[in-house]
Amino acid sequence: MSVKKCILGIGLTIFLVLQAVSANIETNEVNDGVEYYMLQGVRVYPNDRHCALVGGLCVQSSDCTEPTTNKGLCPSSSHLGAECCYEYKPKLPYR
Repeated sequence: MSVKKCILGIGLTIFLVLQAVSANIETNEVNDGVEYYMLQGVRVYPNDRHCALVGGLCVQSSDCTEPTTNKGLCPSSSHLGAECCYEYKPKLPYR
């Protein structure tokens, strides 16, 4: 076997292996069933449209330092105690 065919075979094998383990970058979704993500130690819930339009994030009301003037802008997460908030207090990791 020539060196050219050997290199081509190795390249093809590497390509197929990388293709098999690649993530789906078109949707970039992870379906793990979690209703929130963590941002600087604070739970951030999915933003509802009204909260996003005023520039806020849906976080626990106890983590909020500057809430929006309108209440109830996070109706899909209100049962979890979330409110629309402009600023939140980051939780520092314990040392």
